[in-house]
Amino acid sequence: MKKYIIMGILLVLATCLFSANITAVIKDVSGKVEVMTPGGNWQKATEGMEIKTGYFISTGFRSEAVLTLGSSQVVVKQLTRMKLEELVEKEGTVSTSLNLRVGKIKAEVRTTAGLRQNFRLTSPVSTAAVRGTSFEYDGLNLTVTEGTVFFSNRLGQGRSIGKGEKSKIFGAGLPRSSEEMNILLANIDPSTLTILKDLDLTTILDELNNLTNVSIILNWGN
Repeated sequence: MKKYIIMGILLVLATCLFSANITAVIKDVSGKVEVMTPGGNWQKATEGMEIKTGYFISTGFRSEAVLTLGSSQVVVKQLTRMKLEELVEKEGTVSTSLNLRVGKIKAEVRTTAGLRQNFRLTSPVSTAAVRGTSFEYDGLNLTVTEGTVFFSNRLGQGRSIGKGEKSKIFGAGLPRSSEEMNILLANIDPSTLTILKDLDLTTILDELNNLTNVSIILNWGN
């Protein structure tokens, strides 16, 4: 029995040595910002408040919060709701996972000497996987200002978006660059397809992702 107890203690100690939690802290608050613990109620967010795994953060109209997650920083824009799903350092890698339910964030993912970054942002329709970069993301649109982000749809199909590039996702389609979107919009004419008159643009583009060899002319005039 004593042998098993010693082995258990050693296992716990080994886990602690190779895995460590990193603290997420609210650095700055502007306007109405709230935090909800798992199974708890929404409460007012304050500077210096620690955000643990499973916590939600929500911002109101004209409100914003700045979070520090180890060496990285996330600006939670107005009308955003986000959940911290993982923040841990294990075997030389800092793993961060954020779930963006709605809204927009701006992130600066910084590396630390001797540590690798595995930073992931997910939404109901896409995932942004990051390694040392600065970007803005709202679940559908991605703008990269530094580094590279792998942007993928809910099926895991995606592409790398580099510095100065933008991309957008519609439904289950592949991420499209801003140039591809301009070309697509320049070659669609809703007046040529009567079915389009009852659809919004997002629905139209979503359906077009499932089509091939389609040539449609765009003319938004009368």
